[in-house]
Amino acid sequence: MTDQQHRGSAINQETESPFGASISTEAEIASTVITLTYTDPQHPAHSIEVGIAPELGSNMFRFRVGNQDLIYSERDLLKRMDFTGNFVLWPFPNRIRDQQYRYQGQSYSLKEVPRPQGNAVLIHGLVFDRAWQYEQPVITTDAASVTTFVEMDPASPYFASYPFPSRLSLTYTLTKQGVNITYHVENKGSHDLPFGFALHPYFILPGGADKTYVQLPAEAVMEADDELLPTKRVFDVNKLMYAMYDLRQPRPLDSLLLDHVYTNLHTQESAILDYREQGMQLRISASDDFTHIVIYVPKGEPYCCVEYQTCSTDAVNLHNQGARDISHLLEVAPGESYTGSIHYTLAFDK
Repeated sequence: MTDQQHRGSAINQETESPFGASISTEAEIASTVITLTYTDPQHPAHSIEVGIAPELGSNMFRFRVGNQDLIYSERDLLKRMDFTGNFVLWPFPNRIRDQQYRYQGQSYSLKEVPRPQGNAVLIHGLVFDRAWQYEQPVITTDAASVTTFVEMDPASPYFASYPFPSRLSLTYTLTKQGVNITYHVENKGSHDLPFGFALHPYFILPGGADKTYVQLPAEAVMEADDELLPTKRVFDVNKLMYAMYDLRQPRPLDSLLLDHVYTNLHTQESAILDYREQGMQLRISASDDFTHIVIYVPKGEPYCCVEYQTCSTDAVNLHNQGARDISHLLEVAPGESYTGSIHYTLAFDK
């Protein structure tokens, strides 16, 4: 189905459902937008709308609950595929030291990869500024979903920097409880494929930083140098001298100033953003392959970031240096695939 056939169309529903989907063009960002909706007839404030811009890096730039947006998205930044909304980090979440890496005895350069803001080490992967393709959304009685995908092949703009033929697919599934995002990596080449995956959401603070609390199920934080690259040292937040990094109990965001990588996660527990003034919690969880969480709490900004990652910052270089446990670089053999998922689950007090 062509993009022209998609424009401005609602998806036909064969059965009556509180879920819906549509595909349209939003002039403000000059992009196709896939919208998934859930209408709660008893509690309209619990209704959910998700917006995904496949042509802008498959950015899930809209996550609206009732009339409240939870994702901070600047339209000018989104339109030029800069860092905003909820963008995709693959195959290198976060930073890469010296814009280069080694894997299985081969060296690869990322120096030709342009980055927004001119930050040389802030690679943030190779697909957030790519146009993705998408499949027809699917509506059932208990969910609405859509799959987007991007290919890494010789025709890709950054293939020389990551010459591993592959496909990354994302399936966004909206339920009554929230949004599940499942990634699927297929190795189409003849060599092992190294990767890490993450999402980079900018979460709005609707009641302000003083009334928004964060909680992370993490026992350790990674030390970083001046470029926010890992030193290989990991600090136990149970120890008194590192207690300032302990987020296992809720803490108000206005008391924090963070740009840190956490690890040693309790994978059966969720990270929580508690919007106390709104009587709502956003619980963020993931499959067991997600071993790290980046939390970014800048001073004076109307957002924070809680980024579940399958690996550490600079994972491919740490892996090459033998620090495989703390890097947790994932590898896929030729012809094989790998799947994991992130969950954004809502809970209401009101």
